[in-house]
Amino acid sequence: MLFLNLIFLSLVTVGSILYTYKNRSELACMDGMIIAMVLGAMSSISLGMNIQVYLVADLQLATIIAVAIGMAVGFITGKLVSLTASIEGVMAGVMGGLMSPMLGAMLSHPLGLIWVLDFAYIFVLILIVLLVKEARQAFLEEAMNVEKKTSSLS
Repeated sequence: MLFLNLIFLSLVTVGSILYTYKNRSELACMDGMIIAMVLGAMSSISLGMNIQVYLVADLQLATIIAVAIGMAVGFITGKLVSLTASIEGVMAGVMGGLMSPMLGAMLSHPLGLIWVLDFAYIFVLILIVLLVKEARQAFLEEAMNVEKKTSSLS
């Protein structure tokens, strides 16, 4: 069951990166920073907790893997928008990757928290979709305003 959760989280993370890639031209730097931070942190927290359950005897390896995943996701997502967003995403991935295996190691039954984190990840992804829609709308409105100004000058 935990293996399926790892696959689900991986697919959701990859899908979110692809969604960001598809909409990158309409995102401002701040939007990209938020998305990179969220995906870097949530992927490293959720996946790191799952990895800790698998590697219960090796906290160091679980932490290294979680940090690497968070940094990679944060970097890739942020790089699609700007270098600043990439840096923010990397640092959020480091923080999440450091916290989740330690938390997983301290819990006697981490499965409940894993499910809570999965639902939190999905909720945050819904908020990202809403953010991208809002950014797209602002981008389109700005483009229409520029077009009106240029057409009125002609």
